[in-house]
Amino acid sequence: MKTFVKILIAIYVCLSSLKAQEGINVNILSGTDNSQKFNPTESMPFQIQNLNIANKEEYLAKFYAVWDINKISSNKDSVFYIVPSLQNALNYHKELEELKKKPPKKNAKNYAKLEREYKAKMASLEQRIKTLLGVGENLLPNTLDEFEEILSNMNLGEFLRKPQAGIIVQATSVRAVPTHKPRYKNKDDFPFDRWQNSFIFEGTPVMISHFSSDGRYAHIQGPFVYGWIDTRSVGLVSDSMRKRILSFESYKIPNRDFIPLSYQNQWVLDARVGQIFPYNKRHDTLITFYKDIDNYAQIREVEFDPNLFSDFPMPFSEEKMSSLIHTMLGQKYGWGGLLGNRDCSAFTRDSFASFGIFLPRNSAAQAQFKGQFVNLSKMTESEKEEYIIANAKPFASIIWLKGHIMLYLGHVNIKGSQRAIVAHSAWGVRPVINNKQEDIRLGGVRITTLHIGGAFSSNVAMKNTLLSRIEGVTNIYNTEVSPRALDLLSGINISH
Repeated sequence: MKTFVKILIAIYVCLSSLKAQEGINVNILSGTDNSQKFNPTESMPFQIQNLNIANKEEYLAKFYAVWDINKISSNKDSVFYIVPSLQNALNYHKELEELKKKPPKKNAKNYAKLEREYKAKMASLEQRIKTLLGVGENLLPNTLDEFEEILSNMNLGEFLRKPQAGIIVQATSVRAVPTHKPRYKNKDDFPFDRWQNSFIFEGTPVMISHFSSDGRYAHIQGPFVYGWIDTRSVGLVSDSMRKRILSFESYKIPNRDFIPLSYQNQWVLDARVGQIFPYNKRHDTLITFYKDIDNYAQIREVEFDPNLFSDFPMPFSEEKMSSLIHTMLGQKYGWGGLLGNRDCSAFTRDSFASFGIFLPRNSAAQAQFKGQFVNLSKMTESEKEEYIIANAKPFASIIWLKGHIMLYLGHVNIKGSQRAIVAHSAWGVRPVINNKQEDIRLGGVRITTLHIGGAFSSNVAMKNTLLSRIEGVTNIYNTEVSPRALDLLSGINISH
């Protein structure tokens, strides 16, 4: 109950803050005493009863599927999708160098026209190269030498020649290329490092396809992502270790984010929302991993506070989901898991993982979960919001727009109208308000309306809002809200 009250308070604080900073017209409260009693028929449901526990076996089967060589991707073009952009930059440079050797002759017929065409082609090639190179951490263009070195270091000839099972022993970034150096489109593109794929937790099984030429990076395929990781972050898994790991029957999950775990009084890792841990019932310890001097993974059992962990999977309820969300509210945005932070799809993926729901990494793929996606793209903005409020399940539905996904929390009454409320991790939104482009920075996990950045009044011209861009909604759970859940909300008073 206390956790959910905090969530409701956070909603108001967030909306009020947005009003002050971004001009959003919000008034949840009414009356001169600046307080309002929430009506259970109008406010967000509190918990859902009688839900089936998510299928642990199905989740674990997907989680460990990468250890089956027949279930990983052998399509080199798909796995190394980044290669053409690197190679094209080098090819365009060669074409440009050849073109420089063949300028139009001054005595040629129509020389002026030929010279214009020649310069235009030169400029076009130079622009293509510049676009492909992007900029690095110094906000200056990356170099062709760097691209050539990256391509060579990929060691693509070794792909899947000697695949090896592995497990992540240290949480790490998953990169599109074997380097931790960034590639931004331009100097204003931070934090969107286009070579950052994802972030992967300790204890995640992977298949190592091969290593980079310099040995610094391992190319892996994980349960939801593939790419390059620091070699120090992964341990090899022997056949006997694999059998032992697959024999684990019990698992635990953290109830909040960033729970420090120690071994022999030394910190070893932070348990994260969305991370699962094998559990040794006899010893009452969590199973973690380290790698020995031969680079093979070994088991390390750590003690833990049972009040901070639950059995995996948790039975779904609005109360439990709201509690998880509360632990992530205010965290900073991390494109592709940059710096261990979450982007929009990592937020939704990790939120549902605790309940045994295995969502894909990509937001568009998440929206298609078990064919539950309902297309709203042809509706007007008001029709979209009305449909979402009437049909989406609070704390159990996701709302998708191209390039972004959000968790639906429910609805509240704002100035006499019902408004949908969502939780999402976002860098920002850029609505056009009264013909002016706005750049509203969210910078992390926030609770907002779908009208963020503007007013609710009809006389304010707005474009490119979250609501206008919504493509559809997906109910992860379809259980109806129980009467008891609504009763739990009655009588709650919030003062501000």
